[in-house]
This record gives sequence, structure tokens and C-alpha cells, in this order.
Amino acid sequence: MNQDSDNKIKATVRRYYGDIAARRGSGCGCEPSSCCSGQDQPAQAVREAERLGYTRADILAVSDGSEPSLGCGNPIGIARLRPGEQVVDLGSGTGFDCLLAAKKVGESGLVIGVDMTPEMIERARMNAKRGGYSNVEFRLGEIEHLPTGDSSVDVIISNCVINLSPAKTDVFKEAYRVLRPGGRLAISDIVAVRELPQEIKADEGYYCGCVGGAVQMEELRGMISAAGFENISISAIDKSKDFIREWAPGSHIDDYVISAYIEAFKPGQTSSKAAFSGKEYFDEVAPQWDAMRAEFFPNAVREKAIAVAGVQSGSLAADIGAGSGFITEELLRRGARIIAIDQSDAMLEVMRNKFEGSREIEYRTGESEDLPADTNSLDFAFANMYLHHVEHPAAAIREMARILKPGGKLVITDLDEHSFGFLQTEHRDRWMGFKREDVKKWLIDAGLKDAKVDCIGDTCCASSEAGRGEAQVSIFIASGTKPLP
Repeated sequence: MNQDSDNKIKATVRRYYGDIAARRGSGCGCEPSSCCSGQDQPAQAVREAERLGYTRADILAVSDGSEPSLGCGNPIGIARLRPGEQVVDLGSGTGFDCLLAAKKVGESGLVIGVDMTPEMIERARMNAKRGGYSNVEFRLGEIEHLPTGDSSVDVIISNCVINLSPAKTDVFKEAYRVLRPGGRLAISDIVAVRELPQEIKADEGYYCGCVGGAVQMEELRGMISAAGFENISISAIDKSKDFIREWAPGSHIDDYVISAYIEAFKPGQTSSKAAFSGKEYFDEVAPQWDAMRAEFFPNAVREKAIAVAGVQSGSLAADIGAGSGFITEELLRRGARIIAIDQSDAMLEVMRNKFEGSREIEYRTGESEDLPADTNSLDFAFANMYLHHVEHPAAAIREMARILKPGGKLVITDLDEHSFGFLQTEHRDRWMGFKREDVKKWLIDAGLKDAKVDCIGDTCCASSEAGRGEAQVSIFIASGTKPLP
């Protein structure tokens, strides 16, 4: 497109959304074409928010006149925001996602909403003032030319806006410019699954309605990569066709576009206070971990792991990445003594409370490449669903082998290689599972003999909190023995 064409599109989009903002002046939270009345509006707002991937708690937490009905997903659900972070929202509209983000980053954080529509900026500022938010700013500007400094923010969010830009390449270049090293994109947007007909591309209504400007996934991935981002993930939002179909009944636009979550990282070490660390995640979820774990995989996993090891009463075993004590619980039943090792003090505290009074457990805080145990000191080492959270799996296995006595046995249960990207962002997985041949090689390279990697016969199941479907991943069991002198 040439500059004149780009400017014409921007003017059309600005006018369209300015009209929406003005027509909402009465306080009705529905689309202009919708029919709503005051009494039913809150219930309708909750229903619409839940369809987009928000929770009832999200919509009730931001009851300041903003709402998410112009979106196509929930970018906050994948952003994993932390206190102290600085966030920019591209195309912030009436400010719903900004206000929700502001609650996540707290008073020590800052959220900046950018929108090119003066009427939307006015509405957003009014909503923030009404809610008493002191950590939110709304700036008039274009997402192709962001009004913020270089390397100044930790996270960029956006909800169904980038498709409206006639210069998407410039949008991602700008996003890269303003993010700090290690910063991340967390975006929900409309993408094309097949070539759009020319009549849809040329129709102003379809363009302003977030359809005509959509590009296909691989083209979008190329733009993001060309801007310099890495670890790019574009994943369809489960059931998004259901609400897209309602945007233009009878038009079959859902045959051409879907809603997707788009995630990527700017290379470099993050300066954010809330880096994507597994420790922070597990500290946060520790009180609920027993219930969460029970949803992920069955008790049979630990029974098979301990059976493969051949644990005997009185033996000394390490439970590495012990969590809330899933493996430890079965080891106690077998009469073993246990050293429970985890990087999360919160998890270890949950264990202490659960196994209060047990003299057979010693609790130690430690990292994967520097385990707090002596060389040649343990009969067994277990690592259940631990390896995919460490930065260097091969080094972690070498460290596990180090602490084993000659003749001691290492048993690992973990995930086969998979493609469920939401496990990385929502559960802080560093690795999307492993190839079994790689795990076997790491066991051998660590000096272990009789290395084996087999299917355990069970699966790990997880549902995306942000509506990106469900993962079912097969679980492997790997083992090796430290040779005798």
C-alpha cells in the first residue's frame, strides 16, 4: 500500500471507532448494533467477557465503565504480568485491558494505553479516573509510531487491533524498539486461515470489523521475526469461530479468519523484576499445587517410577523438584529416607506442613545445576516433571548423576516432545517436552549405564486458562544406573 492509501484506511478506522466511543456515551457497554437495557447489561457483559477468555472475576474487578466487547481474546491471560512491570497496550480503546493490567502490576508498575482515536482516549481517561487508578496513562498516538521511549517497557499487549493497521511491519518494529531486552509480546488478534476474497479486503465494513486486514499466520510470523523477535508462538483460540460467526451472520467469514494468541520475546536478558522464572511461578501456585497436579497426571506415574527404581526400605533418595511432595509421599510409604530439593521455598513449606512430624524428610533449597547434596551420597534420585522447567537439561542430568552412589539409580518422568505453546507461557515450562533419543543420550553422557527411555503409558493433561484448547502429552520414564568402581 502507498502512504495515501494507508492514511485513508487510518482515517476510516479512526472515524469508525470514534463513532463507537461517542455512541457509548450513555454508558451502555454493548456494541452499537446490539440491543441492551440497563438491568441486563452487567450480566451480558460478563457473558461476553467469558466468551473472549476472561473470567467472571476479571470483568467484576474492572467495573469502571470499560469492557472488552471490542476484543477477540484475553491478552492479560497470557501476559503473566507481575508487580512492578511496565506495560503498553496497543489500541487501548475504552481501557478495559489497561485497567485489568494495572491491577496486576500494582502501584509500582505502570500501564500506558495508546490509541489513535481521541474519543476512545477520552473515554479511557474517564474510566481510569472513575476507578481511581494512579498507575495508568492514556496517550493519543498511532501504534506504528508509539509515543514512548526506546527499551522502556517490559510487556506489550494488544487486543484485536494490529489487524486494523495498514502497516503491520512497522507496528512490530515499533514494538521491538520500545521493549526492553527480554521483553515480550502478549497479543490476541484476528488472523487469516486462507486467502481473503478481494471483495472482503476492499470492503470498509469488513476492514473496520477486524476481518479485511487480517493476514495469514506464516506472513504474520515472518513480520514478527523480521522485526527481531524470537520464540514466536501463534496459536488459535479455541471456539473463536463461534463469536466470529456472529460478527456478520450468513457471510461465512469464519471460513476465512480465526482469533489467535500471538507471543514472542525480544532477545536479551530481561531487566524486569518479574522475569519468566519457574521459581516465581511455583512460589505463586504452591498453595494450590496439590489440586493442580491432580488435574495434570495420575498417581500411577509415581508408582511406576518408584517400581522401576526398586526402592527398598531404609534407602536414601532425593526428590528433585519435589514440589508439594508427590514423589516423597510414595517414598515414605516404601520406608525410604528422603532429601526433598526444590528452588521454591513456598513449595517446601507446603511439604513441611503436609508431612509435619516426619523425621524421614530433610528439606533443602537448591538449583538444577548445583544440587545441595554430596557427591556419591544417594541410593536413588527422582525427578518428576522437573526437567522441562530447567534451563540446561543435560547439565541437570549430570548433576543428578553426581550425587548418586556407585550403583545408585536415577529415574526421570517427564513429557514427550509436543507443540502446546501455552504450557510455556501459562505454566512456565522452559521446554516443550523432549525427544526420547535426546534424553537417552544425556543419560549416557552423564556416565550412567543401562540407560532406558520408554513410554510410561500415561498422559499429562492441561487446559489453557486463556482458551487455547487442551493439551494431552504422553509421559516417558527414563532411568540409568551409576557404574560401580
